[in-house]
Amino acid sequence: MTQMPGQEKSRIFPVFVIGLFCISILAGLLGTILPSMNYLPVIGHTQFSLSVWFDLFSYPGIQTSILVTLFSGLTASFGAVSLALLFISFSYGNALWKFFEKILSPILSIPHAAFAIGFGFLIAPSGWVMRMVSPSLTGFTYPPDWILLNDPAGISLTIALAIKEFPFLIMVTMGALGQLDIEKTLLAGRALGYKKEQIWMKILIPKLYPHLRLSIFAIIAYSLSVVDMAIILGPSSPPTLAVLILKWFNDPDVSFKLLAAAGSLFLFFIVLLSILSVYLIERTAGFFSRFWITNGKRHSFLTRFKPIVFYIVICTILFTGVCSVILVIWSLTWQWRFPDFLPAAWTLKLWAKGLVSSFDPVMTTLLTGMASAFIGLILTIGCLEHDVNSKKNQIGKNKTQNYNKYIHYFLYLPLLVPQITFMAGIQLLLVIMKMDGYWITLMGSHLLFVLPYMFIALSATYLAFDGRLTDQAMLLGKSYTIALFRIKLPMLLRPILFSFAIGFSVSVAQYIPTMLVGAGRFSTITTEVVNIASGSDRRAIAVYALIQQLLPMIIYAVAIIFPKFLYYNRKGMQV
Repeated sequence: MTQMPGQEKSRIFPVFVIGLFCISILAGLLGTILPSMNYLPVIGHTQFSLSVWFDLFSYPGIQTSILVTLFSGLTASFGAVSLALLFISFSYGNALWKFFEKILSPILSIPHAAFAIGFGFLIAPSGWVMRMVSPSLTGFTYPPDWILLNDPAGISLTIALAIKEFPFLIMVTMGALGQLDIEKTLLAGRALGYKKEQIWMKILIPKLYPHLRLSIFAIIAYSLSVVDMAIILGPSSPPTLAVLILKWFNDPDVSFKLLAAAGSLFLFFIVLLSILSVYLIERTAGFFSRFWITNGKRHSFLTRFKPIVFYIVICTILFTGVCSVILVIWSLTWQWRFPDFLPAAWTLKLWAKGLVSSFDPVMTTLLTGMASAFIGLILTIGCLEHDVNSKKNQIGKNKTQNYNKYIHYFLYLPLLVPQITFMAGIQLLLVIMKMDGYWITLMGSHLLFVLPYMFIALSATYLAFDGRLTDQAMLLGKSYTIALFRIKLPMLLRPILFSFAIGFSVSVAQYIPTMLVGAGRFSTITTEVVNIASGSDRRAIAVYALIQQLLPMIIYAVAIIFPKFLYYNRKGMQV
């Protein structure tokens, strides 16, 4: 099979993506490593030394910050991964699994900051949970003096992170499940007398895990370096390491940028060591579990935890939904005294005021999100199309370079390296080159995080497309470009729009890139939400959080409804 002109040009996309990610990550790390070694000529530091590192480890409260970061990040990651794997093993194909598939899109559309605010409104001493049981069960007529929110150990942050990362891992799992022959494996296992749970644990999970490995590493990196949720739910004296680093970067004393660079590099080492430890545990567990896999036991001891797992998943779904409900209630509240279950007076004045004051941040969010998601979609489709064409050429004995086998590693780099580590370095380099504070650089920084998620969301469906349809069109005399745009992409419209919605929601949620690369000249709805989250007016906070939540939810709704409307009489066109 010979290459068509359009097929040859598709290699531009993976080459561009690999180059973009390599340059960005290396430039970011270089801009962090040099200041961490006391080298930053723009502020007069021209001598390399380790004095910054001594200052870092002698900073008051740094040990507590590190411990809280490790506890919250690793515990949340372990909880999310364990719950996801157990849920898949116990629930795949049943009613709860199908229900979760239907509600996955609205759950994923909720930004981390909006979820964290709703979560805080629920569990706070004056929150809705306490109002539900007061004063009848507790006797409280005033909020108790309990540290449930912003607790020193970071427990509230840990629980919220686990709840928020669980749906993401399920989404990745759903894409990977298509590469396993699940039904035949379950039938064969049951024919040999194995229970469903044991088949999953002994056969399917070991085959599934390699497809989830990079996503699990990304969850670990995010949980250890999260900033927006840590500001809202985490401890404050001292805060988590990522929040402390951001505080140093924003300090008026420019010498603190050296300390911030050292701290962000140390956070990178923590993430790297954590990922390496998890990988070694995985390899060790794989080696020692061989005997367990082949011991012939048909029943799993984990079956006894099945009701508990179902209960936790249902609570997770309910908690996520109630977090949005409480935001709606607070946004319409005029007067709400404790321990009343519902407000005594309602109003729309806060919405009228919030919509006006948030207009500029919302426009910036929409423009940046749409642009980064659109460019990300073009790059994603280009890379995937190159992958498809390369495989065809290999089948036709035409040896070509398939860059896509390297793409996965480069795409995951921004997810595996803490945002604040290389974005801080990029900010310093942009300041030196006088390119900070421009919208194009802000959009580019969002693209670094939008593209990986779009690629994850679209790759499985795109690569599973039946290429014989486009081959037939070209055999009938149509060009490669016409076959792509008139047949393939229209049939893949639903997953393409879903991938666009994911990219847009990722852009909306970006906090660190906006704060650092935007140089304070651009405010998005996310930066506004995090900034006012520490205020005392829950009504205004709820309005902003709901606006942030509604933006991606609208795009998700369009992605779901538009293909059904367009192809309402041509269901065969929907993939």
